[in-house]
Amino acid sequence: MNEEQFRQELRERGYGEPEILEAGPGPLKELHTHDQSQLVLVLSGEFIMINESGFTTYGPGDWYENFAGTLHTEQFGPKGCKVLLAKK
Repeated sequence: MNEEQFRQELRERGYGEPEILEAGPGPLKELHTHDQSQLVLVLSGEFIMINESGFTTYGPGDWYENFAGTLHTEQFGPKGCKVLLAKK
């Protein structure tokens, strides 16, 4: 998915304007939840999402939706990552 398609998906799903987030490589974060759902598009690097279902590695052009209240953690690839993240 490219950024234009992602922004269209945000509008269709009722998400707000996305922000760019960058993170360097790092250790696994603690398990946590969010009060808002998040829709994320990976722009560069790797983003690893870990939840009760297991783990999934996302790369450039991949996107995922993390629903409010979902227990999860994330880890960033060896070169970090850059994502577009929107909330609702």
